[in-house]
Amino acid sequence: MTKHYKKEPDSNSFKRYVGWFHELDAWTEYWDIYHPESNGRYYFGDEKTEPGLLTLFLPRVHRPSIFDAWINMALYDKTTAFIKEASVPKVAAAIREVDVLINSLFVKYFGDAADPKVQADYLNAMFLFATNQLPPATERDALIDTSDPRKPTAGRHTLEGDIMWFAWALQIEAAQAIAKADQQHARRNLQLSGIATGCPANFAWKGHRRTRTEYKATLGTRKLLMERGMKWATDFNECSKEVHALYQIREWGIED
Repeated sequence: MTKHYKKEPDSNSFKRYVGWFHELDAWTEYWDIYHPESNGRYYFGDEKTEPGLLTLFLPRVHRPSIFDAWINMALYDKTTAFIKEASVPKVAAAIREVDVLINSLFVKYFGDAADPKVQADYLNAMFLFATNQLPPATERDALIDTSDPRKPTAGRHTLEGDIMWFAWALQIEAAQAIAKADQQHARRNLQLSGIATGCPANFAWKGHRRTRTEYKATLGTRKLLMERGMKWATDFNECSKEVHALYQIREWGIED
């Protein structure tokens, strides 16, 4: 068990965790409520004048080439094609802009990703997020009309769509491929580790997708994920391999 593992966060930590996930959602899915001035730029646009940055690399109306390239990389190790798609100027610009926003929010709520204490703190936040153990988003829920399709999930700080774990990984891996060893490497590495641990926790606790058979909805699995997450947080290549392995299990049910 890592020495930085904390069984339960204090109230201030809970506030930071909620603040972090709230702001991520406020700039993306709930932009029309919290950041109407953005016109949905950090989401899929406003269906008017702003096309949205996510449109360039995540599927909604259509499947961007980079999304299919990520799947082929995860399933068949076709890394070169993914890097090529990530390097397309418009796509690269969108990836970078999203990355800049995420970095500013990360520093605000967590600090220096190279600090082991910050790494443990972030992984703890991701576990609580993945297993839906954060305080409810009551204020946001109250702002969403009952006719809004977002209403069923507006009151929770968690991730409902399982493919979104891998869409998040796509953005991180693309940003790293473009930037390489820049000053944000530690933060991207930690965030990818958060996916490598949060995704299986989400699947194991909710049981709606396949993950490694050793992962169960138990305290033992929570500790194991934290231990592994701390190692992956400083090894981007191994972390990336694990995320790809998790996607293979989701798709094929085959463990390495």
